[in-house]
Amino acid sequence: MASRRRHLRRRKSWDLGDSPIYLRVGSRRSPRRFHEISVSGPRDAPRFARLIEDQVHAFPRDPLIISINGYQPWLEEILGSCIEDYWSHISDLDREVQYAGTMQFPERASKRGQDVPWTFILDHMNVPQVYYWSVGMDPPEWENFGLPEIDHYRFRVGAWVCGRGACRFDREVPVAIIFTKPTPVSEHVVTETMFGFLYRDGDFDQPREDEEGICWLFSRLYWLLTDWQNIISEIATRLQEAEANSHGRHLPVKTRTRLLHSEVDRMYELKEYLHHHTRAFKKLQKLKLDVPKTEQKDPLWGDMDDAVEDLEQLDSTLDSLKERFNNLIELEFNIQNAVQSDNSQFLTTIATLFLPVSYLASVFGITTITWKAIWYLWAAIPVVFVSILFTLLFPWSVRQVQKRLYPVEELRIQLQPRSFTMLGDELPENVNIPGGNRQGKVKQKAQRPAGMDGARSRSRSRVQSEKIDDEG
Repeated sequence: MASRRRHLRRRKSWDLGDSPIYLRVGSRRSPRRFHEISVSGPRDAPRFARLIEDQVHAFPRDPLIISINGYQPWLEEILGSCIEDYWSHISDLDREVQYAGTMQFPERASKRGQDVPWTFILDHMNVPQVYYWSVGMDPPEWENFGLPEIDHYRFRVGAWVCGRGACRFDREVPVAIIFTKPTPVSEHVVTETMFGFLYRDGDFDQPREDEEGICWLFSRLYWLLTDWQNIISEIATRLQEAEANSHGRHLPVKTRTRLLHSEVDRMYELKEYLHHHTRAFKKLQKLKLDVPKTEQKDPLWGDMDDAVEDLEQLDSTLDSLKERFNNLIELEFNIQNAVQSDNSQFLTTIATLFLPVSYLASVFGITTITWKAIWYLWAAIPVVFVSILFTLLFPWSVRQVQKRLYPVEELRIQLQPRSFTMLGDELPENVNIPGGNRQGKVKQKAQRPAGMDGARSRSRSRVQSEKIDDEG
């Protein structure tokens, strides 16, 4: 009862806004590439404003990157001390990152104002262990048997981006606010990886329009936190394991089929996130039309095109892996049916052997017939012998009849050379092989008129005679 009261008290303190939130502001002068403060209420707004002001004055041309790892109702007052949010409430986006189950495509937060910010919520996907290995942590043991929960694959990030006009201290400084959940792995990734990755980017300081800013941040966070190739490799590894279990019959058939169905269900879930990533990139590609033509040569747009092509290729690869898992499921059912068929055939063979003897025993068991017992032995021995011969010879006879009635050789299709392209015939028509005698696409030498050949021979003879006269 006391533990329940403490749980309710903690939950109530969360609702009242007593839990602290860590705010990190990117800075190149910091050894960890960011400055961190902990805020627990609106009274900490001046400290956060001073940190932003120092950052802007120290690096006036650097984009302002802020990371927030939680939500509280008073967070809007903290951000409002240095970020002018007259388009929409930034805290609403933060609350959706923490509690909402849906993702949001990159979109404008509001239509008001000359400089409109952009927002998005994305679930980045990667192998769960990679998030821990990348920051030197040991991944936890998954509680469920088999596959980890889909939540372990996700790394939810929300972003609020405004190219100009948001910072109260300098209206020309671009502002990007990144929201994450206060989980241990998120904290390690943000503090150990994210800021350094963004600052190492050579295009970090390049001035951009709002459309380019959202594309840059979206793509960089995607390449940092999402790696579908890792997931494909993990699925391929599990496919090899499933094939080994299926061929070696290491697990019961019910366990194998359940595991295979779990794999297929997981791939359907992953494809939903993959399709969302693809649609998000395609939506960002359309922003290129809003950028002046002089700036459309930015390599960023080429990277966006490459990302879309890679996602479509990964989608095809995931479909092929899913099909192979489905083939394994079908194989399991086919094998099970074959085993049942073999068992039925064995029972049929036993019945063929002992049914005549049983029938003979029933005949001798009739009470109205008074035959000697030795007669049953004389009748049973030849009946058993005939049953054995029939059991052995009948399947062989059926196979021989089938071979004569339906010969396999007559059903084979004879390949014809004209149906295929010979080696060298795929050369273009303008290729001329010296001494080539192949008919087809290889160009043959054109036949010259007889008069021209005679003229060439006479001119060659005249030149040779002149050389002889000169030597004489």
